Amino acid sequence: MPAPLEHRVPAHEAGQGSTRQRRWWGSLALGLGAAGAAAGVAWGLAVLMSPLGLAAPAVAAAMAVLLLMMPLLVVLLKLARSNELAQQMLAQLDTLDTQTGVANRAHFLALAEREWARARRYGGGAGIVIVELDRYKRICELRGPGAGDTVLREVAAVVGKSLRGADALARFGPSQLIVFLAHADPLGALDVADRIRERVELLEVPWYEQRLRVSVSLGVTTLRTAHVHLHALLQDAEAAVEAARLAGGNCVRGAPIDPTEMAPRDASFGDNRAAPI
Repeated sequence: MPAPLEHRVPAHEAGQGSTRQRRWWGSLALGLGAAGAAAGVAWGLAVLMSPLGLAAPAVAAAMAVLLLMMPLLVVLLKLARSNELAQQMLAQLDTLDTQTGVANRAHFLALAEREWARARRYGGGAGIVIVELDRYKRICELRGPGAGDTVLREVAAVVGKSLRGADALARFGPSQLIVFLAHADPLGALDVADRIRERVELLEVPWYEQRLRVSVSLGVTTLRTAHVHLHALLQDAEAAVEAARLAGGNCVRGAPIDPTEMAPRDASFGDNRAAPI
């Protein structure tokens, strides 16, 4: 069974891990080299001083040098460990959306490209669900941008709890999240999307002394022979979520979408409904 998407390390991150390991081992070698040099100096002092009958002082001097070098070795090891942790944190930040805490668009596309290629080659199915927050513009206008961020973060948490370990969740746009469903068939993908819709509909987001009620529009597509590249799969999902939005929101639409069944696009349509409570 393939590993979960979030546990698979992209090639550039694997390269960063190798670099971090080399730095850590380099610092360790430096510390051990310093300790070894100190031990060599101490041993040399002992050998030089032993003919003079000063063996005991020489041994004492050697021990003193070694004891002085131990704190340096400890410091070097701590610095190496701190550098490794800092590099890990920076690498993780490069892949995350800071407002929601889920993966960012670039990281998602890299993962999805690899998984799409694997699904095309070996079969097993795959799907994409775009989750768009209804009335996001109005929420930001009435409650402030912070309210919009808070709502999207809470919705992301609900979506994440609705997925399996092999699926991937990311921020896709200002008011959108996106999910890559591994090993998904059309019926299963629609079931996941409707489960997300129902859970978000029940969500109450605390905002100061208020509780905001929200809903989402969802577009679903699953891998077909027509999807000769990932962009085609994404286009179908975007068309499906647009159909859900034009249908009034708080609903799921699956691709392929018949363009003749879609109402003319109206950018303000989603903002004309009642504001969240």
